[in-house]
Amino acid sequence: MRQLQIKISLANSHIPIWRRFQITDDYRLDRFHQVIQIVMGWWNSHLHEFEIGGRRFSMLLNDDLDLPGTEDETRFYLKNFPFEIGQQLNYLYDFGDNWLHHLVIESITESKKSAIKCLEGSGRCPFEDAGGIGGYEFALQAEKDPNHPQHTQYLGDRWIDELPDYTLFDLKEVNRELHKFSLWQNKHPRKKSTPWHQLIG
Repeated sequence: MRQLQIKISLANSHIPIWRRFQITDDYRLDRFHQVIQIVMGWWNSHLHEFEIGGRRFSMLLNDDLDLPGTEDETRFYLKNFPFEIGQQLNYLYDFGDNWLHHLVIESITESKKSAIKCLEGSGRCPFEDAGGIGGYEFALQAEKDPNHPQHTQYLGDRWIDELPDYTLFDLKEVNRELHKFSLWQNKHPRKKSTPWHQLIG
């Protein structure tokens, strides 16, 4: 079993938002997606897609939301890919806001047991449905500037309590959630992840 050390960064953000974590390659891609959600701080309420070595993988719903040429992520494990140190893969979350993440394989070592752990990170994950990087950074600017024409609007927004702490990253909380997910992963090794539309329905 291999242990991968990965750095994931939110692309195109002027605010550094990144995490460094370790994961063993016995995780299936749909479980890897959930690990990313926990590590970054997303809510798992939108579609997503991996791009690995020129191939695309996602949770197929067998409807018109499935993109042509996309493979079923529940059929692949991290161990199925010949990762190399320095290799980059991409993870896209929310096809509307287009939160693109770059993942870089930093190290590959042998491991005797299944494990996930976040080592460090910086920056709070943007709130859901912010309108992408541009919308999120606009919200931060409007909230901070009392003279901004939309300052009052953002003060009354339901997300406002998240905005002042955009630099916050709680490593202990992330690892608590990863531990709980690891226990579930070990208890349900073959169960498919819950589709996004069921999670928010």
